[in-house]
Amino acid sequence: YGPLRDVLGLNRIRLAYTAGEAIGPEIFDFYRSLGINIKQLYGQTEGMVFICVQPDGEVYADTVGTPAIDVEIRIDDNGEVLYRGPGVFHSYYKNPEATASTKTADGWVYTGDAGYFAENGHLKIIDRAKDVGKLLDGTMFAPKYIENKLKFFSFIKEAVAFGDKRESTCIFINIDLEAVGNWAERRHLAYSGYIDLAAQPAVYDLIQECVDKVNEDLSRDPLLSKSQIKRFLILHKELDADDGELTRTRKVRRSFIAERYAPLVDALYSNATECHIETEVKFEDGRTGKLAADVTIRDARQFTPIAKAS
Repeated sequence: YGPLRDVLGLNRIRLAYTAGEAIGPEIFDFYRSLGINIKQLYGQTEGMVFICVQPDGEVYADTVGTPAIDVEIRIDDNGEVLYRGPGVFHSYYKNPEATASTKTADGWVYTGDAGYFAENGHLKIIDRAKDVGKLLDGTMFAPKYIENKLKFFSFIKEAVAFGDKRESTCIFINIDLEAVGNWAERRHLAYSGYIDLAAQPAVYDLIQECVDKVNEDLSRDPLLSKSQIKRFLILHKELDADDGELTRTRKVRRSFIAERYAPLVDALYSNATECHIETEVKFEDGRTGKLAADVTIRDARQFTPIAKAS
């Protein structure tokens, strides 16, 4: 793969790290298949960059590694990751209140992230701690973790997970118009626009494959195996910051979406297989209009949990 690495500008790389938002396992595996020793690490500015890193020979697509030398990590009762070590910051500049809320008197730093240690001793980050909830049976519900797994598929542009204080996990999905449109054209599937394409049974079959693969993956997770997606729908419109559904940095406004599309959420948690919805939208020129659609709801395949929580 030398010529390909050279074209990508990676021919002289001996070691590479990825951090921040999770990347898809396919992307991670792609770079490693080129012979690039890419590994995951996890850290914060408050901890002198990194607190966990994957050792050579222990590289996984879904973990951030083991604690760095002299770094201690513990998991709080609510699932939040805390750490302390020689590289921990002293304090925030002229902000004792922020320091006190982030760092304990004995040196533990709250990361704001939720996670747990896998059986192999690696730390696994699943979501922001403030976003983690629980299903009615007490199962941990990590919406962003599930949403990200769905968005690793090129056909899915956005996903919104519901489940906190509910009996199961249900999902809104936005298809990627370009990716699914190209897929449809290769199969000579005619459509007139996003609404028409999103409602096609063949497109639902395509997205169901993605949802079922995510459920199969979740079934192997000791803490999240019972939070598999039970039902899903493909939203009739793309989520838009102009309609208040996303922030300007394209983060999902889950509570707003749940309220705006309450009839669809209610339908997901009933036995309904279809729901009529009318949505007011704002156009770029300032005009407003309405979109109406009959949205199909499907059940997702459930997998028997493979791993057991300790």
